[in-house]
Amino acid sequence: MIPNSLDPVTASYHRCMHGGGFVDSFYETLMASSSEVASKFRHTDFPHQKLMLRESLLVMILFSQGQSHVREEIEQLAVRHDRDHLDIPPPMYELWINALCRAVREHDPKFTPEVEQQWRDAMQPGIDLMKSHY
Repeated sequence: MIPNSLDPVTASYHRCMHGGGFVDSFYETLMASSSEVASKFRHTDFPHQKLMLRESLLVMILFSQGQSHVREEIEQLAVRHDRDHLDIPPPMYELWINALCRAVREHDPKFTPEVEQQWRDAMQPGIDLMKSHY
């Protein structure tokens, strides 16, 4: 059961994770969005990657709530994704957020356009920080 005291995005995150398949749906959509994106995942350890996504989403939610103690974690993610490492260019983040919102739409039984906008708003500070390190 999800506590009523959670913010809307955290509550949606837990609803998405509760039913299973959310992370798989996200990656299927993301990799289908572009051959360039799919090529970035060529040598990916998906069991590990899926755990990292779950953790990263929570960190990004906390960051959007002003929890400054997680900034360092996002900056570490940003360095891992910068041009000298995984080379994830800024335009790919639009594909990422679109894939995320599609997965939320599929897996959150309380999905509404407002929930989607809340997710987009919550992810934007982390995305902006990631892009700034490219």
